[in-house]
Amino acid sequence: MKKTVRIILPVLAALTLAQAAQATTPTRVVQGTTQLEGEVAKLGETFTLGKQSPLNFTLLKAEYSVARVVIGNTVYSPKAAEKLLLLHFAVHNPQRRDVRYYWPDLKFTAVDAQDRNHPYAQAVARDGTTERLEINLKPAQKVNVLAVIRVPAGGGVPKLLVQREAALLRYDLRGQVQPLPKAVADPADTSGATPLMQVPAALKNFNPLERFDVRLDDVKFTGEALNGKAPAAGQRYLSAVFTLRNMEPGGGRYAWSDFKLVLRDADGERVEYNGLLLKASRDETAGGTLGAGEEVRVRFFFALPANVNGQALTLADGTGRAYVYDVSGVR
Repeated sequence: MKKTVRIILPVLAALTLAQAAQATTPTRVVQGTTQLEGEVAKLGETFTLGKQSPLNFTLLKAEYSVARVVIGNTVYSPKAAEKLLLLHFAVHNPQRRDVRYYWPDLKFTAVDAQDRNHPYAQAVARDGTTERLEINLKPAQKVNVLAVIRVPAGGGVPKLLVQREAALLRYDLRGQVQPLPKAVADPADTSGATPLMQVPAALKNFNPLERFDVRLDDVKFTGEALNGKAPAAGQRYLSAVFTLRNMEPGGGRYAWSDFKLVLRDADGERVEYNGLLLKASRDETAGGTLGAGEEVRVRFFFALPANVNGQALTLADGTGRAYVYDVSGVR
């Protein structure tokens, strides 16, 4: 009996010490490790979001784009390493009173394949217009809306989060986003979610830069004097005439520094832009102000050896996507 007591007492003492330690040690809490609660949603489904001031929300369509979007006086244009995720949705007032709706009232976050979050632009438009939307919705009134999110150029965006007050919707966008137009999509990505960094372009067609639409009207070799100087001995100029259309809502200035050009000759050599912008049919420097939608014709030129033809002319602005024109047929 004494042996039994000697065995049990140490065990009881150990249990007592463990229980005391557990009672005095605070519970360790790690924040941010639990995913926010949310409802799984699909395109075309309608949800009532918010309790204090509910709104009905329906995501109608999502699409990828590399074209500029104008909302109010702001231009949203993707850089070469970006594309835009455009969200088309409907907002409906289910309440018996007027409810204001504008951009902060619904929050959108795109989540890319690397789980990086991309917030939406702080503006929404009435869908189909450039009108910046801020509206008092009457009871039962519905409005179609456009929101814009800048996302990485490469690959698709698998997730979208939509939030109002404490309500959260989770969309699985895989296979649900309208792909890019074939003319700008990289054929290596069969999903159509990745744009080309350099887009093949044709004469006589307008293409969108950030502030301008540009159209290559004419390419030719010339021996005439440009910028007051004839070509050097054994050289000639490759002249390229473009039409610029100002797409800024309030208009703006244009100058040579708005553009980046590179000419590749038939030998593959790179000929850098000389920083000169001339009027299309006069040997005078071009530059000035264009109103919204106004056009001007301008000329860029490059010096080449007389026995070397051009191959490709590339035009871009700032950090935007470049357009490549085949000039190999110019003689």
